[in-house]
Amino acid sequence: MTEQHDDEATVIRPRRSDAPSRPGVPSGAELEDAEATVIRLIEPRPPAPRAPLPTERRTSVPTPPPPAAAEPAPTGAGWAVRVRGATPVVQLDRPVVVGRRPGPPRPGEHPEPRRLVVPADCADVSARHARIEQLGETLVVVDLGSTNGTVVHWSSGAPLRLRPGESTAVLPDAVIELGERLILEFLPATPTPEPPS
Repeated sequence: MTEQHDDEATVIRPRRSDAPSRPGVPSGAELEDAEATVIRLIEPRPPAPRAPLPTERRTSVPTPPPPAAAEPAPTGAGWAVRVRGATPVVQLDRPVVVGRRPGPPRPGEHPEPRRLVVPADCADVSARHARIEQLGETLVVVDLGSTNGTVVHWSSGAPLRLRPGESTAVLPDAVIELGERLILEFLPATPTPEPPS
């Protein structure tokens, strides 16, 4: 039996020297030293190639070539998300599920999201806390039934606390608070270079 290792998970951990004296209670140093985090990202696996289906009847009729693939329509600015104070940035070219144990994709969850895993000692962040995605030019945040809530802090005006299961469109200058201390912020996505022709 072969062991499978998931070495592309996103994990945020405080340094041991900054660990609180009581589990689950953050120390002042832990809250101030956001650079002490390590982030691992779980990328979705590409689908396995399918074998062609057998046909009962073989014909010698030539099949026309497939139509030329149309170029994708240009989209607006791409965005990325990161944990405030942490260096790694997660592209929003597909949805991102954030939580302590986001687990594998749920049935019907398409496209398969990336999973941003926060440390288990972030007790105020649920196992599957929030989903963040870019739909066209719109950024959308969904609370996935979290216990301690998802709060959208706008650049001006009162914050919006999402109810479990509620979603909202946000502007890129908004910040998202998960639980009591995990802050997510949006950044312009880094364009990926096109392969040479």
